[in-house]
Order: sequence, then structure tokens, then C-alpha cells
Amino acid sequence: MRGILLVGLACAQSLIEAELALSRENYDRVLALTDQLIAAKAKDLYVYYLRGQAYLGQYRQTEEGDPRRDLLLRQARESFSAALAKNPKYPYAHIGIAEVDLLQKNTESAKASLSKAEEYGASEVKALVETARIYTILGGKFGMDKARLLLSKAKTKDPNNTAILRGLGDLWLQEGVVELAIDNYQKAVSIEPANAENHFKLGQAYARAKSYRDAAEAFRKAVEIDPSFAPAYRELGEIYFLAQKYQQAKENYQKYVALRPELPARVRYATFLYLSKDYKSAIEEIRSVLKDTFSLTLQRLLGYSLIEDGQYENGLKELAQYFERQTPQRVIAKDYLFYAKGLDKTGQDSIAVIYYQKAIEKDSTLANETYPEMANALNSLGRYREAAEALQKAIEKSPSLDNYYKLGRIYYKLGQTEKDTSYYHKAIQAFSYVRDKKPDLVPVYTELGRCAAMLDPESTEGRAKPYYEKVIELGSADRTKYKSDLIEAYSYLGYFHYNKEEFDKSYDAYTRLQELDPQNPQAAQALPYLKEKLKRR
Repeated sequence: MRGILLVGLACAQSLIEAELALSRENYDRVLALTDQLIAAKAKDLYVYYLRGQAYLGQYRQTEEGDPRRDLLLRQARESFSAALAKNPKYPYAHIGIAEVDLLQKNTESAKASLSKAEEYGASEVKALVETARIYTILGGKFGMDKARLLLSKAKTKDPNNTAILRGLGDLWLQEGVVELAIDNYQKAVSIEPANAENHFKLGQAYARAKSYRDAAEAFRKAVEIDPSFAPAYRELGEIYFLAQKYQQAKENYQKYVALRPELPARVRYATFLYLSKDYKSAIEEIRSVLKDTFSLTLQRLLGYSLIEDGQYENGLKELAQYFERQTPQRVIAKDYLFYAKGLDKTGQDSIAVIYYQKAIEKDSTLANETYPEMANALNSLGRYREAAEALQKAIEKSPSLDNYYKLGRIYYKLGQTEKDTSYYHKAIQAFSYVRDKKPDLVPVYTELGRCAAMLDPESTEGRAKPYYEKVIELGSADRTKYKSDLIEAYSYLGYFHYNKEEFDKSYDAYTRLQELDPQNPQAAQALPYLKEKLKRR
């Protein structure tokens, strides 16, 4: 008799441990424990529910397109169905099947199962809370009203049950009423302050409200209570990343991966490394993971990281492999964009233009980022008109100074190649926009001077003079930085004043030019002649 009692206690303890592991997203541990319980012929059908939920947790962490997703859903349904076969009125079996149906978009079937769960679990608080959770997932007025009703019923039975408060918090969070979600999670914390899950839920709500300091404090409290609470380290990593505290973010992500070394955790860690611009670490982590398994998400991310790290040939190779394995409908615009960048950087500009266009066609919101890159490729190909059109489209999306500056330079090239002075006027208009917004930018005055000089090729009108004088005024503060701009300005002014027979001013300009560029042939030729001219006066 004592032996039977001990076995029963061991099973009960394993069941509690499995439920705790489920809340910590330790799905492998849940499956291991439920395997043992089923082998020991545990009588509690809740074992099958926890097992099914572990499969659903793994399903949610598996990327789309992975063939295991269908298998995991099937295994979840089988677990719930096994409990149903043993007891057709077991509420958790109906709850689990309803959740699977929702994931498979069988809404009416899910509603039928939930109705049975309500009926058979009406007297049990835990069953009411779990049924409300699925109704919350269902959403819409029907789902939310049902969830609210069931949680209200549960609360009348057990007013201080924190699972009910967490359920209410989840409901309000789903409806976007973050303040009420926080209120319910705070109540759960005050009733049961030693429960790490209460603090974790509160942290998620604070994060949703963008109260990042409060969120971090809640997540830290969760891991203080339970150092094995892996999801809290992940969320802390996210918070520190948003705060641009990348080292602290990395430390928390490393703790997360140490506790959850499964593929989904490592995919998320690699994604964090990429987003924090630690491309070399991202490449190392991804290659380590890909030794043991294949993930299209990681394959894509490896290509991105290699491109960002300047390893263009390797990046193109990885992305080409990704395109071969990915279904066309799942290729995203950024895949084309990064492939185009790699092609662009390896001198394959004509193909790069095609992929830039594909990226824009796939997602027009990338136009701001893509058109300037496309313009660079078209510029390299000497297709200046198309480059100008691309930059004009970029400006329509984002009138940035950089886009206007690049457009001015393209118009200048068009003026030179097509011998059409109208393009110099367009260039001046583009550069003037930049100058008006940033009047201390020396190079823009140089560009304006060049354009004006092309409209006055004999330098008789002095159109470029005020621009080059501004170059000298602003650039003289840092003669090293603006050396080339100053050389161009003094060269122009020396020639302009010479034509005007203003020999003293010309001499001064060429002297300054020679100081900057002692081997300058223009200054070397002009200065002796000007010196003689000035002596004769």
C-alpha cells in the first residue's frame, strides 16, 4: 500500500514539474516527463493535455515552411484525443482540440469543442480559465465576451486565484487596453509575489506600454524568484536591445540560450546579434547552428549578415542557396534587396538593378531604402537618366538631404554627357535645397560652383564666384578636411579675376592655391606672369 502511495506522490510531483516546465517554455522537458508518466500508467488525464500543449508550444516556435509543423499539430491532436478516448467528458481534451482547430482555421469546430469544455468543466476553476484562454485566442466580440464570462464565473469560485487575474490581464492585453492588463497583473503580483509568472506577465504588459524600465524591473524580479525562467531572460534581452544597451542584451540572450539551447532560441539569439549589428558573432552563431540542422530563417540571416560584414561573394552564395530552397511566395522583399546589394558590390550592377526592382515590387515600403541603392547601380552603369528617375522616386517617399545631394550630382553628369545645360539648372535646384537646409555644408557650395561654372564656361559672368567664395569662407576653418574643395575654389577665383584683369586678386588666389598644392601647374604657370604684371604698375 505504501509503495502505491509513493508512486502516486511521484506521479503528482512529476505532473507539477511538467506544468511548471510548460510555463517556462521548456517543451522538451514536458515531453520527457509526460513520457515517463504515461509509461508509468498515470491515471491523471491532465498528462495528455500537458503533452499536447508541449507539442503546440514547439509548433509555435517552428518557422513556417518547416515540414515538422504539420507533424507537431498532428501529435498535439493525438495527445488530446487520447485523453478524450479515455473520458469523452474530459474538459481539457476538448480545450486542446479546440486550440488545434483554431490553428488549423477550423473555427466552427473549435467553437463546438469549446462549448463542450464549458459544459464539462463548469465546476472547475482551472478548466474555466483554460477555456477562457482559448476564447481569448479566438478573439472577436464572441470570443472576448465568452472569455470574460468564464473568468467572471471562475472568480466567484476563487476570488484570489492569480491564474484568473493573469487570464483577465491576457484578455485586456488582447483587446489593447494595456492599463487594465497591467492592473490585473499587478493584483496577481500583490496576492502571490513569489510567483515568477505573475512578474513575467506584468513585464510583458509594461513592455507593450513602452514602460521599458518597469518592464525590465518585472523581468528581473521573475528571474530573481526563478533563475531557470528562460523567457524572462529573452524579454530582458529585448528590453536592453531597445535601450541600445547591447552588451547587457547579449548577456541576457546568452542566458536564455544556455537554458533553452533548442533551435528556436538560437534563431532568436542569432537574430538579436544581427539586429545589434554584431555581424561577425551572428555569422559564427548561425554557422554553428546550421552544422546540426537546417533553418531557412537562419540561411536568410546568414546571407544578410555576410553582406553587411562586407563578405559579398559569400553572402551571395548563401542567399542563392536560400532562394533555391525557399518557396517563391515566402521570399520577402528584403531577400531581393540584400541580394541586389551583394550583386552591386561585386560589380554585377545590371543584375542588381533587376533585384532592386523586384524588392520594390514585392514591398513598396522599401522604396525609400531601395531607390537610392538602385540609383547607385544605374549610375555605375552610366544610365544617368534612370538613376535620376530612381532618386526622384526616392525623394517622393523621403525628401532627405542625401537623396537631393545625389540627385544634383546625377543631373550634373547628365549635363556633361548629354551637353544639355538644362540639367545644370536642375542640379543647382537640387543642391540649393540641401544648402538651404544645411547652410554650413562646404561640399554643397563646391557642387553649386561647378554647376554655375558650366553655365558660364568662359567665366565672364562670375556665376560660380559667390559659391566658391563661400567654400573659402567656411572651408578655411579646416584646410586639411576641405583641401580639395579649397583647391577648386582658388583655381576658379584665380582664373576669374585674371580674366577681369584684377591681377592682385588673381595673384592672391593663386598664391593660396600654391600653399595648398605646391605642385599645382596652374599656380606655377600663373604666379610668375602675375608677379611681373603687378611690378609694372
